Amino acid sequence: MKNSTSIFLAVILTSALSIPYSTAVLAEQTATQKMARIVADLNHRPSAGDKETLRSITQKGSEAEKTIANALMMMDHNVSSSDKEKLRTIAKDRSVPDDTRELANIVQNMKHQASSKEKMLLKGM
Repeated sequence: MKNSTSIFLAVILTSALSIPYSTAVLAEQTATQKMARIVADLNHRPSAGDKETLRSITQKGSEAEKTIANALMMMDHNVSSSDKEKLRTIAKDRSVPDDTRELANIVQNMKHQASSKEKMLLKGM
């Protein structure tokens, strides 16, 4: 009985100590994950609700996330030439998280909507 109680307490303590770390990790990737969901469901242009989410990201996200969000907000069937260049730069920047670089790459090459393969990648982000 003591052994199971000790294990239970150890699990509770470990969980309690990892919550701040987990929250920080999720906070870092929330913007990229939200944009990945938007892009996975996107058809020609973002909806009004999606634009509101993207607008929020332009205020709170990393510089790379802000750039991607701006490109998506202005998207009409595909992103502009100037946005494509900015997205290419993000996609090549090794200091940017992998998921964010992959998202930038997908968005810069997208026409109307993501491919089936890209949608699978986006849903995994």
